Amino acid sequence: MVTLDKTGKKSFGICIVRGEVKDSPNTKTTGIFIKGIVPDSPAHLCAKLKVGDRILSLNGKDVRNATEQAVIDLIKDADFKIELEIQTFDKSDEGNKQNDPRSNGYMQAKNKFNQEPTSGNTSTAAMARQPTMRNEPKRSNATFSASQKVKHVPTAHVDEDDEDTRDMTGRIRTEAGYEIDRASAGNCKLNKQEKDRNKEQEDEFGYTMAKINKRYNMMKDLRRIELQRTGNMPLGLALAGHKDRQKMACFVAGVDPNGLLAGVDMKPGDEIVELNGNVLKNRCHLNATAVFKNVEGEKLVMITSRRKPNDEGMCVKPIKKFPASTDETKFIFDQFPKARSVQVRKEGFLGIMVIYGKHVEVGNGIFVSDLREGSNAEAAGIKVGDMLLAINQDVTLDSNYDEATGLIKRAEGVVTMILLTLKSEESLKAEKEVEEKKKEEVKKEEEKPQDPSVAEIKPNKKIIIEVKVEKKPLGVIVCGGKNNHVTTGCVITHIYPEGVFATDNRLKIFDHICDINGRPVHCESLTTLKVHQLFHSTYDKNVNFTVYRADPPELEKINVDFMKKSGKELGLSLSPNERGCTISDIIQGQYPEIDSRLQRGDIITKLNGDALEGLTFQVCYALFKGATGKISMEVTRPKPTLRTEAPK
Repeated sequence: MVTLDKTGKKSFGICIVRGEVKDSPNTKTTGIFIKGIVPDSPAHLCAKLKVGDRILSLNGKDVRNATEQAVIDLIKDADFKIELEIQTFDKSDEGNKQNDPRSNGYMQAKNKFNQEPTSGNTSTAAMARQPTMRNEPKRSNATFSASQKVKHVPTAHVDEDDEDTRDMTGRIRTEAGYEIDRASAGNCKLNKQEKDRNKEQEDEFGYTMAKINKRYNMMKDLRRIELQRTGNMPLGLALAGHKDRQKMACFVAGVDPNGLLAGVDMKPGDEIVELNGNVLKNRCHLNATAVFKNVEGEKLVMITSRRKPNDEGMCVKPIKKFPASTDETKFIFDQFPKARSVQVRKEGFLGIMVIYGKHVEVGNGIFVSDLREGSNAEAAGIKVGDMLLAINQDVTLDSNYDEATGLIKRAEGVVTMILLTLKSEESLKAEKEVEEKKKEEVKKEEEKPQDPSVAEIKPNKKIIIEVKVEKKPLGVIVCGGKNNHVTTGCVITHIYPEGVFATDNRLKIFDHICDINGRPVHCESLTTLKVHQLFHSTYDKNVNFTVYRADPPELEKINVDFMKKSGKELGLSLSPNERGCTISDIIQGQYPEIDSRLQRGDIITKLNGDALEGLTFQVCYALFKGATGKISMEVTRPKPTLRTEAPK
């Protein structure tokens, strides 16, 4: 097992070929063999690989019967690491290993097979086990058996141009200036003999049939299809994937007889391997759809492979019926209700210039930057600054400048454009100023004194409210006082449903009461009893309260742990609360170890890790009643900011 890591390197540094080893006159082994190792590459530096080694598996996948191209694709998809299972045929003795040129760790392709022995004692059995390469342009015609002895083996000459160890990731530009994939047939490298035989001139994407056949030598019946896109006529091409979901491929599922491809040599079942230098082989057909839509220019060059009807391939049956063309621009009017459709006859030109820009109202897009005076576009009511949303049935919302101008150039006859007239920067600025003035007026209106009897309590602001009492109890529990755990303010922790506060329905739990009838509640100087008396006094008619509602609430949580014996009472009087249970009273003398930590008004929110919020009081009472042994409680109590001035 050999692991190669190409981090920081361009490639793993192994060159492979499918070949065979003749073990005896009647047996042979076929498979994928290493035919070359690049100097200073990960394969060379690991010192474990030799020319002639057979690859049994790659990243756990058995490649004994795989094609050369399939293994290349596995290596390309392997990111930075590959794990190889290697079978070596170099089993000669130590003396022969020293004389074997493969023991150097690497070797170039031009001198790696059928080497002339460096010693007269070297047997040809080891040499006979080196793989015979089926696709080498030049090789020795000599065939050896494992038992033969030879004195001289002719050296097979391989042109160094045959060895292509370039990095095939990323993109590259052709001599004509077109950007193509490095793995495209247009970037395929021909050796000297192939160059001499290839008299065909390369097109703008670098294609020749010799380069195509070499790049895809394992595929059948390769074809190059060229056509020109005219106007807005659709291609009329349906694509499908491979029926084996573990494989990626782009097949022609059908060709619309009314589409642009109706007249070309393309049939259902053909596999599309490239488009304008974009490699589609081993890619999902859904990715290929995006490539077709985004390809620039009017010329389309496709490389296809025609398969026989019984070949494994397409996942669906050929499509014979095509739906009527659908209008993909309908959604624009839902997104932009003020958009309008304009028809302009193109007589050599439309008379508009566009620019890619940004508008504060709609963001990025294509906008009309200029109009030719007296043009059909000007007569149709198009204005400078209009946003171009669609041309005929092609939406331009996400288009760049080149894509939009390409659509305009290809459009012919009467061109339908969807436009949106936007407001100028000056008008938007004026509207913004008007809105700000309205907000200021609303703010001033809110700042006016409100009637305390109906005033609404708003977060993070002191509000005076008037509560109608008429000698009825307020029905509230509060925390606060100098001998209380809450010394910075008086805060409501419980509201009884039958009290005045519940009837008024404006005050809530954790509201901070700053003063009563204009007299500040100084918790830092008043005892807890005095603070409680303020809310248990009998008031004749109406009472004014200054209230502050903090958002988020100002709280603190403490944990209390103690032991409760079976049959003993807890020593706490509890009242139902939406957040748990409020301690309405503490019975002195029971569990004195917790008396000093708990106080009236505290809210028990958890018991033994179980949240009490939202539970009925009956359920909460049962939990407390049945609890024995070690009891853990989470207690929530207010921790308000000091908002009252010290008394003079």
